[in-house]
Amino acid sequence: MDIITTQSRGNNYAEVVQDFILEDTPRTRTVFRAAMHPGGIRGDIIRFRKDATGKCEEIVPVNFNSLHPDDGVKITLSTEPTKILYEKLKELEVLLEERGIHYGVRDFALTDARALVINDRNKAAVIQRLLEADLGQEVWDALVQSNPNIATRLAHSRLHEARVTVLHQFEAMLADDSLNENAWQSFFEENTWIFGYGLRYQIIRVVQAQPNYGGAAVNRQGGQRGDFLGATEAETKYTCLVEIKKPGTQLLQREEYRNGAWGISADLSGAISQIQVNCAQWEITDARNDHNRELLADIYTIHPKGIVIIGNTNQLDNWDKRNSFERFRRELSNPEVITYDELFERAKFIVGIPNTPEIEEEEEFPF
Repeated sequence: MDIITTQSRGNNYAEVVQDFILEDTPRTRTVFRAAMHPGGIRGDIIRFRKDATGKCEEIVPVNFNSLHPDDGVKITLSTEPTKILYEKLKELEVLLEERGIHYGVRDFALTDARALVINDRNKAAVIQRLLEADLGQEVWDALVQSNPNIATRLAHSRLHEARVTVLHQFEAMLADDSLNENAWQSFFEENTWIFGYGLRYQIIRVVQAQPNYGGAAVNRQGGQRGDFLGATEAETKYTCLVEIKKPGTQLLQREEYRNGAWGISADLSGAISQIQVNCAQWEITDARNDHNRELLADIYTIHPKGIVIIGNTNQLDNWDKRNSFERFRRELSNPEVITYDELFERAKFIVGIPNTPEIEEEEEFPF
């Protein structure tokens, strides 16, 4: 089973950590160094010289961009290296198409499912390999047809494993202060299940990312934009607006307002005002826009719910701060204010991970 490891180097750009060896001789090594972005695959073909011990030396490669217009360079790949390059490009294309670009360091396992034979003796090991692999949808469809019982159990475990991976990503992102609101919006858009299953929350489904709330259609043409236009999930669905701020955004003012009383920060106050205006604007005008009514035919707008995701409760480091913040948000009828650490704990509850300081990998395989 081959493993491909990617490392994000910016928004929607990731490098492949491993060099793909195209040709290896006693004196040289030729590799393909790949990277991925939403437009496709790019990379460098590099030929290294080996020293007396067989170790590749870092040499300055010939850069096509620095050549004189009258100069040229010829790179010859024989049949086998060309075949390897073609196969790796196809693997990366499938990986990009099915999995996309992800934040941080990610490992993807590639396996030849056509050679897979499942029997009672190897069932647990095979399922473990499948869970660790990053397979295409056609593989799962074939498995459902061949063995529905295993496929059902595998699908549940596959979902659980995927969500545990998302929790690790969530935890790593919380520790990265450099992330902007767009990065968090992309993360929540990919993992809307994080908003679901709570005592006071209904399941949220994203209807439109960065929607227009005022004076235009929901598909972004003109008007005022927000972070999410969501909908509750049930027989009857209702719109829900979400506004996202950063985890490091201050919840309270930096100085005590009066003895024992702390005022909310300008960022939190502004986010609340913004979502309240957006909710009103959406209900009064754009929810009645004929184009939007057609796009959202089965979703109703009746005093839409607002959610603001902002800050972290670790900022509330004494009783007066905790008391001031909690009393303030309890008195809000709309929007609901939730912090990133509360949302993280909600996600852990959904996945079924105990409330521990760090996420731990499960040692026992659930089969």
